[in-house]
Amino acid sequence: MAVSIISAVLGGVIIICYSKSMADCHYWKNRYSSPTYSYYYDHERITRKLKNYEAEMAISAIILVLGIAELVIGIWAPILCCWMKPCVCCDTRSQRQV
Repeated sequence: MAVSIISAVLGGVIIICYSKSMADCHYWKNRYSSPTYSYYYDHERITRKLKNYEAEMAISAIILVLGIAELVIGIWAPILCCWMKPCVCCDTRSQRQV
């Protein structure tokens, strides 16, 4: 149960980190794809960064979806574990003789 809770927390961290990564990548594309920036900055660096835009966004989106799945499964596993009450069958107090 504790591992499931840790997994849910790490899933939340993944969601936060990759959401920020996707936002930064989107900002980079919108900000530096205009022709005016190619005069002020290294054109090779901008072209190289924009060339990998689709691949970065695709990988980030896949990892973000997996982080959401990890969060959901990490929350539902302890809920179902508590709902099943696995330790009720081993209760010896109900089997005592008076």
